[in-house]
Amino acid sequence: MINKILYNKRIKFFIFYCYIFINYEFIIGNDFTSFSQGDETGFLRTPSTSQLQTDVAPKREKQPKILTKKQISLLKNANIQRNGIYIMLTGNIIPIQRYFNDKDIYVYSMGMGIRTGVISYIDNYIGMRGYFAFDFTNDKLSVIPNNTNYNGTFLMISLGLDMLIDFFVDKNYKNTLGFFMGIGAGAFIYFDLTKPIIIPNSNKMLNYHLSGNVMVQGGFSAVFLYRHRIEIGCKFLPTQSLSVLEDGMVADYNPYIAYSYKF
Repeated sequence: MINKILYNKRIKFFIFYCYIFINYEFIIGNDFTSFSQGDETGFLRTPSTSQLQTDVAPKREKQPKILTKKQISLLKNANIQRNGIYIMLTGNIIPIQRYFNDKDIYVYSMGMGIRTGVISYIDNYIGMRGYFAFDFTNDKLSVIPNNTNYNGTFLMISLGLDMLIDFFVDKNYKNTLGFFMGIGAGAFIYFDLTKPIIIPNSNKMLNYHLSGNVMVQGGFSAVFLYRHRIEIGCKFLPTQSLSVLEDGMVADYNPYIAYSYKF
């Protein structure tokens, strides 16, 4: 009888020991240090579905735009059509500052110009344009009235190079919008045989001025059907050395509007 009781106790003790051992192995086998120690919202919280999708989903790289064979063909044709010799007609206005009745006044001389050269595009958007230009204005052609009755004439020749930046605005690659900027050299003469140029603080009077220097220009343009270009620009004239006090006149810049045709 006593042996049976001792046997039952041993069985119970053995079962209890196995239970403790199994739980101990479970605790040791799980590494709870991987959870965030500073997680105030509950370190045993299960990640949401969106978080799992964000972590698992591969990062998609932005693919470059691939042109179709038709687009490549149209671009090649556009570059061929845009390159070549052109001729341009310009409408000019030059604000000329002169000395009159002991004060400085502005005369807005107006006229025309002609330009020719070659256009060559080095890629789909950037082109180079060389030019040789002749510009003419006269004080009497001005639509802005003044009471001076000046009859001065401005003549200028120039040679330069422009950089064109054009962006296509249609699917057929025939029309563009863009801008341009360039540099060149020019020489001009301004003469007034009716009213000589008066130099302040001096008895000296001149019938003409002759000068030359570096010039820059820039503006905006639109091209239609490859060949027709309309542009609005401004040229800073080669007159940096002139002043009213020493020369009796100043002409700093030349706004213009132009149309050109590419042959």
